[in-house]
Amino acid sequence: MRELLTLCAVLSLVQTASAETFEIRAGDDLFARLGSLAPGDEVIVFAGTYATGGFLELDLAGTAAAPILVRAADGERPVIEGVRSQNVINLSGSYFTLRGFDIRGGSHGLRLASVDHVRLEDLTLHDLGDVGISCNRSGNTCDHLVVRRNEIYDTGVDGGPGEGMYLGCNNAACVISNSTIEQNYIHDIGGSQGDGIELKTGSFGNVVRDNVIIGANYPAITMYGFESGAANIVERNFIWGTTDNGIQVVGQVVVRNNIILDAGQNGIHSKASQGFAPHDLEIVHNTVWNAGAACMKTNDWSGQAGQLIANNAFYCEGGLAVDVNGGAPAATFASNVTLGDVRAAGGGFAAGMGSGDLGDPSGLVFYPPMGSPLINAGDPSHAPADDFDLGARSDGLPDVGAYEVTTPTNPGWMLGSDFKGSEGGGTPGVDAGVPAADGGLGTDGGAPRADGGSMTGDGGSGPRVDGGADGGSGEGCACSVQSSKPPRLAGILGGVVCVALLLWRRRCGAR
Repeated sequence: MRELLTLCAVLSLVQTASAETFEIRAGDDLFARLGSLAPGDEVIVFAGTYATGGFLELDLAGTAAAPILVRAADGERPVIEGVRSQNVINLSGSYFTLRGFDIRGGSHGLRLASVDHVRLEDLTLHDLGDVGISCNRSGNTCDHLVVRRNEIYDTGVDGGPGEGMYLGCNNAACVISNSTIEQNYIHDIGGSQGDGIELKTGSFGNVVRDNVIIGANYPAITMYGFESGAANIVERNFIWGTTDNGIQVVGQVVVRNNIILDAGQNGIHSKASQGFAPHDLEIVHNTVWNAGAACMKTNDWSGQAGQLIANNAFYCEGGLAVDVNGGAPAATFASNVTLGDVRAAGGGFAAGMGSGDLGDPSGLVFYPPMGSPLINAGDPSHAPADDFDLGARSDGLPDVGAYEVTTPTNPGWMLGSDFKGSEGGGTPGVDAGVPAADGGLGTDGGAPRADGGSMTGDGGSGPRVDGGADGGSGEGCACSVQSSKPPRLAGILGGVVCVALLLWRRRCGAR
């Protein structure tokens, strides 16, 4: 048996070695090449505009051992341009990465069918009639996605719903699961709705973190309930100036370490939707300021269990800090600091002194100054390990709100209209030390990378938006590999022989 396993390993290496690298330049038929890829192939696309001409549907079928990589050439930004009557790309498949393109001019930028173990990275999606990225085809599943460092703007320009990301379907007709949506910058989205990131009913096990969402028409982040699976997590996002709610959820979600400013309605709102009631919900260590209705509002919590509201800074001066509409007899409220009226029975709320507790809101600074009543005022039993900038909450006396204060001034990223951690900001190692939620695709420091590169994280260098390769990723040289088809065929035949030999050994009773 050991000899056979060794043979299998050798034959697998032969198959992987047969993968090809293709270079595409302006004037080449990019889409014909993308329609003919095999596991392990890499496509490097140079600057130019590649027009789809209409309907385009691609299936990229990589494998765990031989993922497909389609990327912009280092330092270049090729454009994939669609027509308004069609989505730019309809995309399905497994184990592939799409990185570094400017996608524009269609209805949906990317519309996913069934996909798994897929990375969408460093893309710019804009000038779209409807949605930036969608996974909303009935009967399909999107599992183990990493949607990372993408900029989305100018959606819904023809009056479509216009979400930045629309993931899943109403009433769980399609589902996104076990996925990571991180470090994206979504702004100036429009249309008839214009959610920033919306995960529909039935979606579970997803992490939405470190995104910047500015000026959404509908909620910046929307999540619903599900039947079974791991809880969703919404953490460390910066949300500014939504027309509607900042974060809107049902239950079965952890909402922590977010900063939400100037929401037109509620900063955070939890309520029943599509047959699911708000239960098993944690809202901890968020900073919410100046919401139009209430910093925190709940509906339909009566009769539900597992609700925790702790260590939040809810500062809505002159308005409602907290509005628990209809009561929440089973909920736990602990160590929240508020400015504004509180409509909630029981304790768990302390009054703040003024907006200066948060820092300097007029200067977009929400890092509490020394002496703030937020410092050391949190309940340690409800504190996560880190804060908005991944600073450690390790002294046993957590600060209320999204920040853990360690220095007189903010040592991390300065809030603004850009990617989180940009322009030398201090989001230190955005991937370091966070439990993997992407099935080993490498969004977390030290996890294997799907693109065959190094097993290192980003080291806190901030997001790349130039389509270049990550430092040390080992994605191949600039020259084309002109490997022939026979070696690939030999690899496939070798795999078949290997399986046949294993079956023969089992049938003969080998041990």
